[in-house]
Amino acid sequence: MSMSETTVPVNSSEPIPGQLTQLLNNVYRLCANNPSMMTGPGTNTYIYGKNELAIFDAGPKLESHINNILAAQGTLGAPITRIFSSHTHSDHSPAVAALKSALPAAEVIGLVAPAGQDYEDLTFVPDVQPEDDQRFEHDGASVQAIHTPGHVANHICFLIEEHGFLTTGDHLMNGSTVVIIPPKGSMKDYIESLEKLSHHSIQQMGPGHGAVIANPQEVVSWTIKHRLEREAKVADALKSNPGFSPAQLVPTVYADVPTHLHPIAELSLHAHLIKLKMDNRAVETQGSWTYVAA
Repeated sequence: MSMSETTVPVNSSEPIPGQLTQLLNNVYRLCANNPSMMTGPGTNTYIYGKNELAIFDAGPKLESHINNILAAQGTLGAPITRIFSSHTHSDHSPAVAALKSALPAAEVIGLVAPAGQDYEDLTFVPDVQPEDDQRFEHDGASVQAIHTPGHVANHICFLIEEHGFLTTGDHLMNGSTVVIIPPKGSMKDYIESLEKLSHHSIQQMGPGHGAVIANPQEVVSWTIKHRLEREAKVADALKSNPGFSPAQLVPTVYADVPTHLHPIAELSLHAHLIKLKMDNRAVETQGSWTYVAA
């Protein structure tokens, strides 16, 4: 799930729900018809392969979308043999169970849902839980699993190495920043995962929501810079307002964001505070936060 906190570098060609669109040689996008404030035009499912098809983020439990994925086998003239999942939020993985039922031989790859957390898809049962940087040979090419915790702990991006095409799930959006919601989300992990991506050879990114990102490293660098600038605003606000709660800090830290989005912004602000605490730069006492000088 994402939410626009501010403007990031945007690329064009928005997905159209229900439309199978070819992006690259043997790479296709199919957008689910689940538009919302949190999902943009809908959840993107990516399909890769020529003789065997791999699905990336099957999407929500939406009959029309599941049928469209299954129909792609006929349109593309090849069977679905693998299903990769970036994470287990309700708009990204619930369709996997239905696809597995229809395609019992298909291999499901992803990390199980974190225990005891809301909005997780407990129907997701992977056949393989990949290690970080593990490669899967698919249809004569290679797909690399890159563990990218931050949005949630079990998040994975998948790199189609033939094209340098990274499916980002909810790690990066096109035109918006991702909300980090503690405790399942970690700002510290998120920034470290972004820095990890800067060391990979990525030519394009296929986000879970929105258009293809044609300038991936620019967007990665911008996002790191933006998050660290926001962290600095949090630290400055704490210095001036010791003992404030996250809700009290939001109007100052997110003065550039419309007020109706402040309840959402407060979630990411809390994540920034926890990162400052982990970095020994802030302390919390019963919901009140105070800056600690380095």
